[in-house]
Amino acid sequence: MDNIFPKTIKHVAIISPAGPADRALIESGVALLHGWGLKVTVMPHVFSGALEVYLSASVAGRLADLHACWNDDDIDLVICARGGFGAAHLLPEIDWKLLRSRPLPLIGYSDITALHMAMLKMHAGIPVAAPMAAKLHEAFIKDQFAEYTAGYCRAAMHGMPMEIKNPEGGNPARIVKPGSIEALPLPANLAVMVTLCGTEYFPDVADRVLILEDLNEPPYRIDRYLTQLKQAGILSQCAGIAFGDFLDCGTNNELQLIFHKAAEAVNGPVITGFPFGHGLPIASVRTDRRIRITESGTVFIGE
Repeated sequence: MDNIFPKTIKHVAIISPAGPADRALIESGVALLHGWGLKVTVMPHVFSGALEVYLSASVAGRLADLHACWNDDDIDLVICARGGFGAAHLLPEIDWKLLRSRPLPLIGYSDITALHMAMLKMHAGIPVAAPMAAKLHEAFIKDQFAEYTAGYCRAAMHGMPMEIKNPEGGNPARIVKPGSIEALPLPANLAVMVTLCGTEYFPDVADRVLILEDLNEPPYRIDRYLTQLKQAGILSQCAGIAFGDFLDCGTNNELQLIFHKAAEAVNGPVITGFPFGHGLPIASVRTDRRIRITESGTVFIGE
């Protein structure tokens, strides 16, 4: 597969701001990037470990890696190793003035939602929801829908507009609440997004279409999270919602019931079946490119 990144991206840094990554998976991702002719730096604390086995490194180590990426003008793109938990630890310690100093794209999803949302609130860098380093080989080479995932990631990174078409055999797109809107997207893991409610790191959602996904959560928790967003006024403030993949989160009927109930609080369109989440394939989303949802439920992104 040819390089999907723009020619302006020549040096990629890999950081691990949350959980520990599998070394073999990272090495496979690095090999793929090298094959595209890119220089790759795995930052010093990606594999350093922490007392807490669910963290990749200490807060100081993870923070140092993040800041080093912005301080090195040779680095053109930052890719997170994986999600897990821990990105929220960094938020109070980040030098936001430094991160505002240049529009460096940072790729991630899942727990990286915390970092992305804070970046949006602080107007720092460019959050991009796309496959992370530990999943690069699977997403772009091994998976049967690799071309699909690569195509949307290429479009996001190049800033090219594309119509979102669901892959063959994927969840069909459905209109929960009709309407049309053009706004900026906010892709997020639902559970992580809820944990930022009430903090200074929660961004303004008034001109944002929420693109929500989750994994391994029973239906009552999905209901709980959406109820929290409703009661916090988030659902009534956002421009619309596109529900993505909710893997192992109950049956489709259970989820549709919950999504329809949440849609009552949303003033814009609400759709399901957006190809975004922990599974593959995935349509990458760049948060500084607008998304358009039509009355018929067709979605265009990157406009």
